[in-house]
Amino acid sequence: MKVKLRNIDECDEFYRRLIGNVDLSHDKIYEVIEIQQSSYRLEGDRKEPALYDKRMFDIVDPTIPEGYIYQFYYEDSEEFHGDEDGFIWRDFEEEYNITPKCFAQRAFFDFYFDKHEEQVAIYNEYIKNRNKLD
Repeated sequence: MKVKLRNIDECDEFYRRLIGNVDLSHDKIYEVIEIQQSSYRLEGDRKEPALYDKRMFDIVDPTIPEGYIYQFYYEDSEEFHGDEDGFIWRDFEEEYNITPKCFAQRAFFDFYFDKHEEQVAIYNEYIKNRNKLD
């Protein structure tokens, strides 16, 4: 999937400020590394795989690359709720991501940013192979 920054004139004031403070160029097309519920992970101009709000972008090419997988999970709270009929439930937040299979481990990018050797090597190999295809 490929995206580019929205035209700043199409954005409200909040997104104008946000777009003005990111390491992204308006004339560049970016390949999305990971799709999350409300954000895209891509390499900005500083070559770091950061998360950016989806609403900042227009989709240039919606094609999901081969080898990406869909992961669904949810985080539930420890707080229980009940109603007058005795029905009890817990709150939870649904999340998903679409990511290359090689990144499909819990907290991959947390480990990457903590400079864990294995995750850094996996990421660098992915980027090297992706750049060969471009």
